[in-house]
Amino acid sequence: MLIKNIALGLVFLACGGAGAYYSRAMHLRVRDLEASLQMLGSFRAQLRFSRPPLERMLGEVCAGQPPAFLPHALRLMRAGTAFPAAWREAVTQHSPALRQEDRARLLACAELLGAWDAAGQSEALLLQEALLQAQLEQARARRDTRGKAFFTLGILAGLTVMILFL
Repeated sequence: MLIKNIALGLVFLACGGAGAYYSRAMHLRVRDLEASLQMLGSFRAQLRFSRPPLERMLGEVCAGQPPAFLPHALRLMRAGTAFPAAWREAVTQHSPALRQEDRARLLACAELLGAWDAAGQSEALLLQEALLQAQLEQARARRDTRGKAFFTLGILAGLTVMILFL
C-alpha cells in the first residue's frame, strides 16, 4: 500500500512537472525575445550615434540584460572567431528557449552587422526588429492562453491518474 501511494505521488509530480516545464518554456521564450528586441534597439542606437566596433557593441549590451546567447558570441569573438561564425554558433547552440523561426531572424543579423555602412545596418536591424516584434506578440499570446492551460492540465492529469488508481 505504501509503495502504491509513493508511486501515485511520483506520477502526480511527473504530470505536474511536465505541465510546469511547458509553461516555463513559454515564459522563457517571451523573455528571450524581449531581450533580443532590446539588444537590436541598442545596436541601432549605437550605430546611429557612436559607431563602435562590433566587439565593443556586444560588450555594452552584455553589461545589461542580454539574451542568453550574446555572452557566448562575445566570448567566441574575444577568442578570435570571426563575428558571423561566433554569432551563428552562439544563436544555434546557446538559445534553448527560442524556436527555430526566432533563431532564423537572429541568424540574419550575422550577415547584417559589420557588413554595410551604419545607415544600412540600422535600416536592416529595424526590419529584423519588426519581424521579431511580431513573433514576440505571438509568443505572448500563446503564453497567456496556453501557458496556464499546460500547467493546469498537468496538475489535473496527475490528479486524475491518482483518483483512478486509488
